[in-house]
Parts: sequence; C-alpha cells; structure tokens
Amino acid sequence: MAHVVHVTSDQLAAAGREDAAEILREIERQEAATQADQVVTDPRVRIALEVLGDLPPRLRKEVLRRLGEEPKRQIEKET
Repeated sequence: MAHVVHVTSDQLAAAGREDAAEILREIERQEAATQADQVVTDPRVRIALEVLGDLPPRLRKEVLRRLGEEPKRQIEKET
C-alpha cells in the first residue's frame, strides 16, 4: 500500500515500520532491475545498476548526490 501512495522506505522506517520498509526496498530493487533490463544492454551498466539497487537507501542517495547532475544527464542520454 505504501508503494501505491508513494510513501518512501525511509518514511516507513522513521515511523517504526522497518519490516514494511525492507519489503518496500525489495519492491523498489525489483522494479529498478526490471526497468534497467528493459533499457540497458551493456552488461557493465547493468552490473552497476544492480550494485546501486542493492545499497541501503541512505548510501544510494549519497552515491547519486556525489554523482552530480551533469553525469546523471549524460547517463540518461546514453540509456
């Protein structure tokens, strides 16, 4: 239900529902993998996306923050 109403896994965890947060993280990982498989053909990129998807949300956000906007735009153009 949280997924449908766009509640984040971090919000669930903050509300004391770590069990539900972990389930939502798994749903997000599976969706990311499905979307990545549909778009990405280079196996190196697929591996990088899988690693990113396996990171805890806090670390994933840190990686994306450090990546910055310009590299993200370049990645989006290439995929």
